[in-house]
Amino acid sequence: MHERQMRQLSTYRSSSTAGSISITSPPINMLEASGTGRSPRVQAEFVLREFSFGSFRIVPHARLVERNGSQVPLGGRAFDLLCVLVNRPGEVVSKGELMAKVWPELTVEESSLRFHIAQLRRALGDGLEGKRYVANVFGRGYCFVAPVGSETSPYIQHSNA
Repeated sequence: MHERQMRQLSTYRSSSTAGSISITSPPINMLEASGTGRSPRVQAEFVLREFSFGSFRIVPHARLVERNGSQVPLGGRAFDLLCVLVNRPGEVVSKGELMAKVWPELTVEESSLRFHIAQLRRALGDGLEGKRYVANVFGRGYCFVAPVGSETSPYIQHSNA
């Protein structure tokens, strides 16, 4: 990441929520700053965290999905959809919001969203052995239905200030 972009990223510990990280404005896109991201709306607010569910671990800033420690191949758009959904487990995310976050400033057909959701489900083994991760809420959108754990990435340094 470039030095200027690093200076823009500032974190602090809130006295009421010790141990949490907050991003102050201006928000930056860690994926875009590193040159590896595709979706400018996948913001640092969840890129600085790691997520886990079932036997999976997601490291958004590294664009990494692992199952039992082995990397799971996943396309960029499907990865961005996964990041949006796991950031809001149990919540219905509308199709319009998903498309706006994953394909910003582009007009895409719903069929593109369905294709990448299918790719995501296939990569996760959704539906196999009774495991469910992404549910379609008819007429409304999609919901990540598995319990999700979240923690600050160990790669992020804190100051005790």
